[in-house]
Amino acid sequence: MPASVFKTSRRHSSASKKNSDMHIKVPLQGKVLAIALLLASMALMSYVAPLGMASAYYFKAEHYLMLWQRKPATLDQQNWQDAADAIAQAVQRHPTHPHYLLTQAKINEWGWYKGFKTAEQISENEQLYQSAIALRPTWPNAYADYAYFLAMVNFRITEAFDALKLANQYGPFIPETFARTFTIATHHWPVLNAVQKAEGLYALEKMVKNSYTTYQQAVTTTKQYKLERTFCLYLRLKKQEFPQSTQQRIEKDFCGVRR
Repeated sequence: MPASVFKTSRRHSSASKKNSDMHIKVPLQGKVLAIALLLASMALMSYVAPLGMASAYYFKAEHYLMLWQRKPATLDQQNWQDAADAIAQAVQRHPTHPHYLLTQAKINEWGWYKGFKTAEQISENEQLYQSAIALRPTWPNAYADYAYFLAMVNFRITEAFDALKLANQYGPFIPETFARTFTIATHHWPVLNAVQKAEGLYALEKMVKNSYTTYQQAVTTTKQYKLERTFCLYLRLKKQEFPQSTQQRIEKDFCGVRR
């Protein structure tokens, strides 16, 4: 056989072997990639699935909490327990979500307010608020709610007003900030110092200006604590800042003037 033919045959044989190797390697690489993608997908699902369940439990708990805040008479202890169980499941699945932690604290306070739990039994709220604040340090709602817990559950008034300062720093015109300030101030009015009372009066002014809903809340709370005369005098001093219609409502609701 001629040498050239022999060399050509060897080249063809070598090329065929290389092509054969490539056909073997490509499917193997593809399988490795597919397995890697599958494992990555499984890992992602193992992370995402609990978060999705946490969100579902959170919305269930939040629904009950919002309903209690709007229509408390429509809910009973079983509704509270359902909310408490739901938010516990949410926090278990996503323990570093500040909204879940804050909601759990507020549902605990719902239970305390209704007598389902004692102040000692909701002492965990201290850590829940601290954790939520650490996770989101510029969130005014967390500071305002923490202040409410300090003042209304634990009677730590000075610390409550310290928390309110931070709430006002990060969200001075957020309704929850001035609503919490006003509630705390009216509840503890006789023992407040001059600075704390001034903050309560400024919160009253915001309640009156913000909306009809917050205005009515201010009226109800004022009458509950029999502070009409004090707040009437303050609002009269500020009357130029209110439209005429609001001035007339103030005279009727806070000052007892009937026309």
